[in-house]
Amino acid sequence: MEEEVKEGLFRNKPYLYLIASQIVSNLGDWLDMLALMALVAFKWNASPMEMSGVMLCIAVPMILFGPIAGVYADKFDRKKLMILSDIIRAIVVIGFVFATSLWHIYVLLILKGMFGALFVPAKNGKLKEIVSDDHMQQAMGISAMINNGSKIVGPMLSGVLVSSIGVTTAFYIDSFTFILSALLLIGVPKSLYEKDETEQHEGEKETMLQRMNGGLNVLKGLPVLFYGLFILSLAMLAIQIADSQIMILLRLIEGDPVDVAGYAMAASGAGVFIMSAIWSKKQPPSLTFVLALGLSLVGVSIAITPFLIGLPMWVINLAFPTLFFMVGAGLGSIIVPFNVGVQKATPVQYSGRVFGTINSMTMLATIIGMLLGGVLSQLLGVTVTFIISGALLLVVGLSTFGVKKLLESRDPLAESDERIQGEAPSAAN
Repeated sequence: MEEEVKEGLFRNKPYLYLIASQIVSNLGDWLDMLALMALVAFKWNASPMEMSGVMLCIAVPMILFGPIAGVYADKFDRKKLMILSDIIRAIVVIGFVFATSLWHIYVLLILKGMFGALFVPAKNGKLKEIVSDDHMQQAMGISAMINNGSKIVGPMLSGVLVSSIGVTTAFYIDSFTFILSALLLIGVPKSLYEKDETEQHEGEKETMLQRMNGGLNVLKGLPVLFYGLFILSLAMLAIQIADSQIMILLRLIEGDPVDVAGYAMAASGAGVFIMSAIWSKKQPPSLTFVLALGLSLVGVSIAITPFLIGLPMWVINLAFPTLFFMVGAGLGSIIVPFNVGVQKATPVQYSGRVFGTINSMTMLATIIGMLLGGVLSQLLGVTVTFIISGALLLVVGLSTFGVKKLLESRDPLAESDERIQGEAPSAAN
């Protein structure tokens, strides 16, 4: 039966065109990342606050325009939206070549993020149009693997391109990937889906604040998940304090920082990828335990990183990817088990509000972390900033071990589904 499902999916030509487009487009999202960081941090010698500005221009458009993009993806032809997204991003990446000041980069990044936010919901919606329910789980799994895999391969290729042919040529190649993605989408059929007016107006009477409060109320009725949301948000904040300043730290080494950055980014993606695969199939001993373990692992790894500066290059080339793999593995051990716990514990009628609340909280924490990283690095130096980030994570991780016994009696991974289904709705009232 499994072979029949697999064979049927890969005989679906529109799906093959769509997934090929996603591979090329996702790769393009990461190919220019290292080239851009090399341009701003090393060639233009950006300050810590300026580097935080770059990171914010990457993240904020996805946060602000993501919900709007979802509406457009349900309203207009998804194939046309994806092609438009790819073409605009191809033009924007070429714009990086001709940028002469940092504010040019900021504007271009905002544009790229806006149209990048349009591609994802359009692609997911198109997937539902062209793939049957029997093949949907496998199709979504492959899509997720491509998304995570591009975070591993993209930075590695970007590092090779920047080191061998230079930043400018790397941007041209990256622009071509988006053009190729748009050409592949020609093989995808137009949308046959007609929007239902009932769907269009569903939920409009409920304000965003009311939906967020509903999600928080459900989480409050499940202490492990409520504490888990606090941990996840704090983890994203602390990680971004360091992550937004990684290129500033790498400027201190005597060797080629571009290569080191590429290997480190790829190793981090590999860590998340591997741990995601493990925790998506294996049930952890308890949610609180894996959250504490993940936090501690990320904290120790980040705190150690600045002490590598000044060591021989062969040590740095080995140690940086190792530590960043541990960061990725720790982050995967935080995110995946938490999402599994939420999936199991939340009644279906509350899932949209709960996940909307989680997304809002974590994105807010990410933005605060980026800003805080720039301020701390500017005032105290990048080395101290990394130590603060790692120490904060380690303290929260150890504290989580301390409160484990108080929370694990209501751990949604250990309780029966019937008990959870009975508790959560009443908590939302």
